[in-house]
Amino acid sequence: MKIITNYVDLCRKIDMIETQLLQVDNDLDYWFGNGKLPFSRTGTDDLGVDASKGIIHDLHDKKHRFQKMLSFYLEIKEETEDKINKLEGLNYQIARMKYMENKTYKQIADELNMSYGYIRSATSKRN
Repeated sequence: MKIITNYVDLCRKIDMIETQLLQVDNDLDYWFGNGKLPFSRTGTDDLGVDASKGIIHDLHDKKHRFQKMLSFYLEIKEETEDKINKLEGLNYQIARMKYMENKTYKQIADELNMSYGYIRSATSKRN
């Protein structure tokens, strides 16, 4: 089950990087003065053009790094999903449905034509 745990951690990492990319985009909007943030003045007005150019350059570098990281992790996620989908056995099937398809134990039980209690019992045995 380590592969499932690693997959869940990987998804969290991807979510964090996507959030960081959104923040960098918001920061870039602020420094460029696009008005998407609730500020009456842009960063350029506060610190001047020269300081803003350096900050904008740094933000673009940061965005590029995050995009490379995201691409790398998305590739690993795809490979991991392929491996998980090849696993056999009820426990792996339940884990895949729970963590990759975000289904509840009730939905899993219904889909597998098994009782909810049996699914819960099977998951508690694997832990």
